[in-house]
Amino acid sequence: MKHILLLALTILPWLCPAQLRDKPQTAPNDTLTLFFIGDIMQHEPQIRGAWDNARSTYDYMPCFRHIAPYWAQADLVIGNLETTLSHTGFSGYPQFCAPWQLARDIRRSGVDILTTNNNHSCDKHAAGIRRTIHYLDSLGIPHTGTFTDTASWIRETPLYLHHGSFKIALLSYTYGTNGVPPGKGQVVSMIDTFHIARHIAKARLDTATNIIVCMHWGIEYDTRQNAEQKRLAAFLHRQGADIVIGSHPHVVQPLEYHLEKGDTTGITVYSLGNFVSNQSKRHTNGGIALHLTLTRTPHRTRYRMRYLSNYVHRPVEPDGIRRYYVIPEPDAPRLLGSQDSLLYRQFFEDTDHIIGGAAEKYPPVD
Repeated sequence: MKHILLLALTILPWLCPAQLRDKPQTAPNDTLTLFFIGDIMQHEPQIRGAWDNARSTYDYMPCFRHIAPYWAQADLVIGNLETTLSHTGFSGYPQFCAPWQLARDIRRSGVDILTTNNNHSCDKHAAGIRRTIHYLDSLGIPHTGTFTDTASWIRETPLYLHHGSFKIALLSYTYGTNGVPPGKGQVVSMIDTFHIARHIAKARLDTATNIIVCMHWGIEYDTRQNAEQKRLAAFLHRQGADIVIGSHPHVVQPLEYHLEKGDTTGITVYSLGNFVSNQSKRHTNGGIALHLTLTRTPHRTRYRMRYLSNYVHRPVEPDGIRRYYVIPEPDAPRLLGSQDSLLYRQFFEDTDHIIGGAAEKYPPVD
């Protein structure tokens, strides 16, 4: 049977069921499995690589086809959309704007929820925020982080996800927007401890069973979390968040179980790294997907973290166009053979070293 996920606004009991794809019934209602993926980026060569000349359209399905079977193993997949969307005027760094088909094909491949607030949210100013929200809404993709007006921000924060006995509150915040303000009346959720504490308190009052906070934070290309990340993570857990997921550094940073009086009360992932991008320097040419299993008991939630490393393969194909494929670690030797072998092995080894045994590896999909 299809898992039914309900997207609820804070002032309504619920809305209609989110139209998510069929996934196997693998767990009872007291267990929820989540996949979190890192930064979904679109540099200019990626946009060129997605163009299907024969059909005169953009097609991103090949990019995600190898990772999609892993996503199908989870009840819910959540990613960070680090670009605006449009039907025209596409561009890469430093002002990202990607074809709306990117979101369509991410959805078709298995991603369920997107966060939209990061330092590139305002790259195309008010029109960029408005168009991005328009396309996500049109595609039926629940999202949080940017809002067309203050009323929407108040009404739709937190974003609620219902599954069995779970009522998940999803919140998302960014350190900034590269100095570009949102349009008049628009809201980009920023890292502000006053508003964060208020939102978490609201989620607890609304009887959320779990609170996920996505944080766009940290120092780019630093493989260790900094003092500010540690301080904010501790603050979030004190307020009542049990799951903290980080993005922005474009490299993988450590993850850890949050302990309180010797008991595991949650998790922190400081950075998932790049899910897909054109970045190729060491540590940036991939990321991790975090597979998190939540099991509810009468008195607590139990957590199990497993991570799946992915490498971004960027071959220049016979037509002279560079294309992009997200390759899961278990499948890399079979799919790539000797292609990029030094690079992908180095990335996977670096990632294992950074994580250092804090979580298990996710097994291959049969």
